[in-house]
Amino acid sequence: MRYLFISPHLDDVALSVGGIVNHLAKNNVDTQIWTFFSGSPKGSNLSDFALSLHNRWKLTLDAPKIRRLEDRRACRILGAAYMHFNLPDCIYRRDRCGNPIVQEEVDLYQLIPTSQQYLVNKIYTDILTSSLPEDIIVSPMAIGNHIDHRIIVAAIKQISNRTILYYEDYPYIIKSQDSQFDFSQLTPIKFALSEANVIIWHAAIAEYQSQISTFWKNKNSMKQEIIAFADRGGGMNLWKLL
Repeated sequence: MRYLFISPHLDDVALSVGGIVNHLAKNNVDTQIWTFFSGSPKGSNLSDFALSLHNRWKLTLDAPKIRRLEDRRACRILGAAYMHFNLPDCIYRRDRCGNPIVQEEVDLYQLIPTSQQYLVNKIYTDILTSSLPEDIIVSPMAIGNHIDHRIIVAAIKQISNRTILYYEDYPYIIKSQDSQFDFSQLTPIKFALSEANVIIWHAAIAEYQSQISTFWKNKNSMKQEIIAFADRGGGMNLWKLL
């Protein structure tokens, strides 16, 4: 039996449930993080919005290459294996007319456009063909409604012959009440995380150096926020549909 944590981007699982991943790994459970939107963009004709993010992250045109290295280090700390799929992040993708699907920050939180529906079927097929019947697949809930999280959830909802659990998307869970899931239809599976699990959790997040500025002032403020989140019981449940 394996736990396959599905991560839209190169940090989502570590951010959301890094403590649970470490807890499972330390209990000798085969634990893997599969990141789908981790591919490098094709060509150098990036949108202004993508370039602005690269500038904030202080990364080059091939930012995903650096981010994949960050993810490998984070997974090593968590004790999880990793798999990087080759789909580009939404900030690099374009519609059928060649226009960027994300031109400003608000575009990150949109319904899945027709031009991106093919990704739902591709991810569904990739998960089905790369997993085993006994695997436990752990999906984001798409809290916050990020387009790439929506695509992952839409793909996983098509799967009928695997055990599916869900995790709450952090930091969206503390910033947004929007979710594709009705919590009344979910039952929690609680994990008793140790202090050591929480320490490993924020240590893994710290490896995503390029992303710290997206959510926090610095690594210390990140560490304090994760500790406070865990103290409130955050990041300690996976959820199963009733």
